[in-house]
Amino acid sequence: MEINIKKERETPLLARKRYIFEIVKEGTTPSRKEIINMVSSKLKSDPKLTVIKHVYPRYGVQKTRVVAHIYNNETDMKRFEMEGLLKKHVKEEKKEEAAAQ
Repeated sequence: MEINIKKERETPLLARKRYIFEIVKEGTTPSRKEIINMVSSKLKSDPKLTVIKHVYPRYGVQKTRVVAHIYNNETDMKRFEMEGLLKKHVKEEKKEEAAAQ
């Protein structure tokens, strides 16, 4: 898989950076956890402070557009992101832990 940065916008009042990525992939669309790992390794950021806002797979093409927010600290992340979106990230971590056992 290959990941390319399309746009980057810093929002100092919200203590975050907003990125739009394009992922070139083969096969199925990657999970949010896989995308977080790819984004954090590309940008050398903390995976716990990365939130995947949207994933847009394109039909018939092996590309996916991803909108991600990377926060400066955890308190701002919890303050500005919706609870349901943060719970999605926690659910995926629990699924992986259950599969590992």
